[in-house]
Amino acid sequence: MPWTILPGQGQSLAFHQQGSAMKFDVAILGAGAAGMFVALAAQARGLQVALIDPHAHRLNNFAISGGLFPAAGSSLQRAAGNADSPQAWLDDLRQFAPGMVNENIASAVAHALPLATDFLLQQCAAPLHFLPDMVAPGHSQLRFHCVVPASGAALHGWFREACAQYPRIRCLTEPAQVQRLDPGFELRVGSDRIQARQIVLAGGGFGANAEMVARFIPGMAGALHNGSPTQDGSTMALGIAWGAQLWGMDGYQGQGHTNPGGATRLGMSIPTLGGFLANRQGVRFVAEDIGPSALAPAVLAQAGGVALEVFDAAIEAQLGNHGAYQQAVKAGQVITAPDLASLAAQTQIDLPTLERTLEAVGTFATGQAHDPLRRQVFARVLAPPFKASWVTGALSHTQGGLLTCADGKVLDQQGQAIPNVFAVGGCAAGLSGRGADGYLPGNGLAQAFGLGWRLAQALT
Repeated sequence: MPWTILPGQGQSLAFHQQGSAMKFDVAILGAGAAGMFVALAAQARGLQVALIDPHAHRLNNFAISGGLFPAAGSSLQRAAGNADSPQAWLDDLRQFAPGMVNENIASAVAHALPLATDFLLQQCAAPLHFLPDMVAPGHSQLRFHCVVPASGAALHGWFREACAQYPRIRCLTEPAQVQRLDPGFELRVGSDRIQARQIVLAGGGFGANAEMVARFIPGMAGALHNGSPTQDGSTMALGIAWGAQLWGMDGYQGQGHTNPGGATRLGMSIPTLGGFLANRQGVRFVAEDIGPSALAPAVLAQAGGVALEVFDAAIEAQLGNHGAYQQAVKAGQVITAPDLASLAAQTQIDLPTLERTLEAVGTFATGQAHDPLRRQVFARVLAPPFKASWVTGALSHTQGGLLTCADGKVLDQQGQAIPNVFAVGGCAAGLSGRGADGYLPGNGLAQAFGLGWRLAQALT
């Protein structure tokens, strides 16, 4: 395990004869999106930061994500002529996940996101771009940002390099023993002894912890996990040991556009551009625009736990900057067919059924009929040559975790802040929860950067 809690609280006993300690204002446990963002924002305020991640040599969820995040009202979005606001994003979140929003942080995150984005642009020279072609379910506006082409690996790499260049950030990559003092914390990281006034829990969720998934999300027990194996719940366990309250533990981001095996996925935009899903019988079974998370259990419920995502070359032409889709193409996961008969032959789906399904989708797209599955927008009538890819449902990452206030302070069972303990990222409660339905695309990095901004301003 990356972290070990040493018993006792008060004067340092565990390390008192092991040399003088390096003193920091804050120790951050976990160097994913949230941990690295908080490190950059804290050092910009003049704080000395210890950024600790024993998993630094392994891919984390940030690196394997699409790297997309919403920032309603950012300077990049305004420059592109898009009228948007934090309140509009917040309204979308509440409409998408009614009764499931973490109101402790939602408004604060909404208003912090454009500030966090502009900080990265203006003070850190981050190579961020507004993505004018990134249509996402549940979002009423174009508001996603990333590097170009969109890639979590590329954005993660930039953060790693940025953290390494600031002298006020010390990056450590060995497992840590942690002891609470009164006040503050003492840590043994390899041969280094560290003291910090404050600690930020910024590790991942528990998607790779089969026991925790079975306990909190039984419907996804045994499902394909296409997130990082570092999502073991260990950072969350520190907060639990210190008396933290949990929230939304059944919430998760599913991924209904994952290729079987989990190495690649198509991304979330194909349904919004006009694509549809059919099961092995060639029949549609879901309103495909419900979002990639809610789509996951619907796909898993089909025969063999798979579905065929059908689109065309015109849609593919709009996916040039979508890193996830391009990786799927390179992996040979996308089928090309000159006509529907060829597509049926390649996928072994009954041609007459597939023809009826495509014809029905065409009538929905032209407004001649209403979709009985209640999908609202079909965008266009598909035409040959066709494209298709087999997909399955997967668990990408969990949304439940340590409950915090709007400034990232971890709350105990009575709702009071635990002194000097903060949380953000996968181990902290997300923006919305309760199964897969509450995950609005972009929520993960939105919480990491928005709550991370508020948290960094609250550090002393």
